[in-house]
Amino acid sequence: MLRALWIAPVVLLAETGAIYLLPASVLPYALPGAHVLLLPFLLLNLRFIGVRLILAGLMLNLLAMAANGGLMPVEMSVVEAVGKHDNRELVIGDHIDGSKNVLLAREDVRLRALTDVILLPIPQPFTRAISVGDVAIAVGIAVIGASLARPLLRKSR
Repeated sequence: MLRALWIAPVVLLAETGAIYLLPASVLPYALPGAHVLLLPFLLLNLRFIGVRLILAGLMLNLLAMAANGGLMPVEMSVVEAVGKHDNRELVIGDHIDGSKNVLLAREDVRLRALTDVILLPIPQPFTRAISVGDVAIAVGIAVIGASLARPLLRKSR
């Protein structure tokens, strides 16, 4: 069984609150800090393969964020493809409201392959851009879910 599981939803709630409630000038510190707060939960549960995947994804995201000033960079072409913001109101270098992202010109993005460059092939308005770290985190969560469900499925037989 996962230990200290309560940490994950608390940190997710804190991160979401930070995105919507804190000023943009604080986010480059608050969001990576929220990621770091997950470490006790992850380190206590390293025996789970899914947790290792989540930790790897988290580290990839932190690396991309740290290399780009503390927020996850996104390019205008990605913002346009996602279609959630009026591009005329966006300014290169600014935080994108309601997100963990900062808009950067392609040539200014460091470690581009680790940033939000993967567009999910789902229709508007659900289109999202994610990173390779996000993929690792999602797979890790799925692996944990499957491993936790397995004993329940055995009991139901």
